[in-house]
Amino acid sequence: MQMLTIMSQILKKIKENKKFEYILFNSIPIKIKDQLTNDIDIDQLIDTIENTLPPPPKNLIKQISVENNPIFKQREVNALYNNGILYISNDQDDLNDMLDDIVHEYSHALEEIYGEEIYSDASIKDEFLSKRQQLELILRHGGFDTHNYDFKENKFNKELDNFLLNVVGYDRFKKLTNYGLFINPYAATSLREYFATGFEEYILGDHRELQNISPSLYNKLRELF
Repeated sequence: MQMLTIMSQILKKIKENKKFEYILFNSIPIKIKDQLTNDIDIDQLIDTIENTLPPPPKNLIKQISVENNPIFKQREVNALYNNGILYISNDQDDLNDMLDDIVHEYSHALEEIYGEEIYSDASIKDEFLSKRQQLELILRHGGFDTHNYDFKENKFNKELDNFLLNVVGYDRFKKLTNYGLFINPYAATSLREYFATGFEEYILGDHRELQNISPSLYNKLRELF
């Protein structure tokens, strides 16, 4: 009994001494507002980010907040970027899972200042819409009625998203996108997510695969870097 009490006190002391704020790129605070669901070495995460991503322009990212935010459940996401803050869910499988979320939202932050360079020549938009139209033809050929959904829309559309995930179904949709149409299912949801998933693949994944599947997007990312 006494041993259990001592262990309890030790664990309590460890939690009290645990670091809850870190610094990325010597300027961006990472605040752990809610305890992570799994033990993740944040110092290792920071090293990985700093060796993988270029430092963002000054004041683009003011803070990274790791928290259990109700908006994640409402929007069915694990992270989001808003007003200079990267909001990251504290529910993470492991370091790579958290890294994926940060890199993805980092790309949305970059869109705010490089949007004109990214989209002005319409090459990414044209590529995305061409793939959307191919997707619609594949779905029709597979027996799905797509007439009530606008596959020519480049912005996020809740009705189309529900159709793809709940009517077509995630597993079938994933198989369709694995045939070289999109880098992953999420890339089909909107032009912005097409860019963000491509950015994530460019940073963390396979350059050759991205170049084969989305050559215009790949070339644009190479120009940006």
